[in-house]
Amino acid sequence: MPGAIDDLGLTTSAETVRVPGATVDRVATPGSVDDLGALVRAAGDDGAGLLVMGGRSRLDFANPAGALAIGVSTAGLSGVDEFEPDEGVIHAGAGTPIQTIRDTVAAEGWELPLDSPGPRSTVGGTLASAVTGPRAHAFGAVKDAILGLEIVGGDGAPSKCGGRVVKNVTGYDLAKLYCGSFGAFGIVTGAWLRLRPAAAARETLQASCASAESCGELFEAVRKRAERPSLRALVWKATPEPGEDARVLIELGGSPEGVAADRAAFAEVLALEAAPNDAIDVEREARARDASPVAMRARVLGTNAAVFAHAALDAGLTVSLDPGLGVVHAQGAPSSVEVLHALRTEATRLGGFATFPRLPDAWRSGFDVFGDPDGADALVATLAERFDPPGVLNPGRFVSDRLGGRNP
Repeated sequence: MPGAIDDLGLTTSAETVRVPGATVDRVATPGSVDDLGALVRAAGDDGAGLLVMGGRSRLDFANPAGALAIGVSTAGLSGVDEFEPDEGVIHAGAGTPIQTIRDTVAAEGWELPLDSPGPRSTVGGTLASAVTGPRAHAFGAVKDAILGLEIVGGDGAPSKCGGRVVKNVTGYDLAKLYCGSFGAFGIVTGAWLRLRPAAAARETLQASCASAESCGELFEAVRKRAERPSLRALVWKATPEPGEDARVLIELGGSPEGVAADRAAFAEVLALEAAPNDAIDVEREARARDASPVAMRARVLGTNAAVFAHAALDAGLTVSLDPGLGVVHAQGAPSSVEVLHALRTEATRLGGFATFPRLPDAWRSGFDVFGDPDGADALVATLAERFDPPGVLNPGRFVSDRLGGRNP
């Protein structure tokens, strides 16, 4: 029988979208916040789960979904509404492609400090997933770019937190709570973002060096140089193939004098050569496009980064490591899910955590892709129930069923 969602008379497209644990066969694209709010309220009345989508770059990064009635795209909430070059702030709708904002602000001498991978990545998807790239070394975490957010909660009501300037502190910290919540606490509809002045000089360098399995003092010497002021990105790549050299990518940006000084510091320990200007972009996108059955992202103490990289290599995974951040990306085809449990345990031992953006479907049952960093999963479940009482926003995908799953 038709329910409250059908009674809205929304125009939907017939699309089959598969995510871990569920499939939807139609997608709504609300063109306004009011329409989106009405859809969320109707879903609550129907007890129907909504699959919230941005650029669809990270739909697999989730636990198995509960029952889903319809997909909801933020593509209708797209566009740069305000850009203030004099102040270095911009406001855009959730469905706005990140690349659109990069291009817009670059024309005025600014850059957007969000380094999310994927050509279709949107503002809402980037903030909801808190996804970063190698330039997080200079840009910081995704939450650091947020000045304010507009949200539609699980009750369908719109709200705002933060604003266009830091002085508008009302709800500023609440905005950071939504960052990385994967839509479980509310649907981002728009955001005020802070910008960075574009670097006067930029340079990309590369070097081949000892494999990460035998890096020793060289790895530590490179990692210590991660504190150089003009360093924007530092990536150490290695494969489990015996005897194969690792590769280091370095991107510098700042004053010409600062870039030259930092190039000289790295040249003390690496035989550097020029790399393509887009080498870091290529590496960022390669991490997202890799088609291996398993993808892992771990973060550990920086001093333990090499130790965890060794563990991933021993597990047969290819590693792309950001030494200055202690962030390890790894892909491959491990022999069993027990290998992943062991890697997660090792990450915890080394002062961090491990998530698994991609997994074989057969391994998802009983294995939370986000884990339980610092025992936080019960808190996350409590917050989801507070901000989404009907349990309709991406049910089960972030707040796992094993936590009591509030799935309709």
